Amino acid sequence: MKLKSFLPIFFSGFIATNVQAQLEPQFTQYMYNRYLVNPAFSGSDDALNFSLLHRSQYVSLANRAIASQAFNFSMPLSVIRSGIGLTFVNDLIGFQRATYIAFNYNYRHTFKWGKMGIGLGAGIIQTSIDGAKLRTPEGDYTGGVNHNDNILPDNLSQGIAPDLSFGLYFNNDKFYAGAALNHIAISKAKLNDATVASALFFTQNLLVSGGYDFKVNSRFSIMPSALIKTDFVKVQAELSATMTVYRNILSGISFRGYNQKSVDALALFFGFKIKGVQLIYSYDANLSYLTKFNTGSHEVSFSYRYPLVAKEKKGYFYHNPRFN
Repeated sequence: MKLKSFLPIFFSGFIATNVQAQLEPQFTQYMYNRYLVNPAFSGSDDALNFSLLHRSQYVSLANRAIASQAFNFSMPLSVIRSGIGLTFVNDLIGFQRATYIAFNYNYRHTFKWGKMGIGLGAGIIQTSIDGAKLRTPEGDYTGGVNHNDNILPDNLSQGIAPDLSFGLYFNNDKFYAGAALNHIAISKAKLNDATVASALFFTQNLLVSGGYDFKVNSRFSIMPSALIKTDFVKVQAELSATMTVYRNILSGISFRGYNQKSVDALALFFGFKIKGVQLIYSYDANLSYLTKFNTGSHEVSFSYRYPLVAKEKKGYFYHNPRFN
């Protein structure tokens, strides 16, 4: 499958004057990078967090990369029972790019069973399409670029739109669960190409995730987890089981899909964590009809976690000679 024949069909499906749905960027390591699926995660683990992630998807599918990168910073604000975070995601699909930048605020409340977070993410989406590199069957490219299409731009075209997300997050030392609604108000990025009246629409996506950490013994634990994503038109589900051995060796397996049409990949995890440093690599073996055209997907993440423990207020004792 060649990218030049694939992309015009792909783009014409959602670059239009009508809203079209699309799912969020795919990340296999969602359980290790929970900020990617929920703004209410910021500050919920009582630590200062830095995270970096890169994903190369469907390698060899085309001669243009399908890839995603992410960066996150978050920390708790215990004095006001809150957490804050900054999230950056860059998603590249051939000649289309979408960059998300969001500031996250999370209000946290403590119960006997654990903690609840109510989070809000606010930012922008900057997107672009390099129409000069696209080709259509009806196009004329002898003396320049002319797609003969009133939807596809002929040149590099860009747009920007505001973006809002909302999330709930529940956790304690053993479990986590959350739900997030991205693009609360449909984000419309109008392209700046004067030759077309097109815009990219980022429609609402609901992401529900959760996991439970079973401590088998002092040297081994296993955490089943799940992620369900939907744009209210299509649904994708992911089931995972990650393991920690000797407290610093990480491994696991994940399966994406729930029926014949949605099955996508089987993923394997390998990594380690030493003190606050964590490095994880995962490989997705594709199981869908695309398996004939790609060699799988690769994902690597690096994170650093520095615990922030609230200082206890200590009283002062004075010696009084009248009382021994």
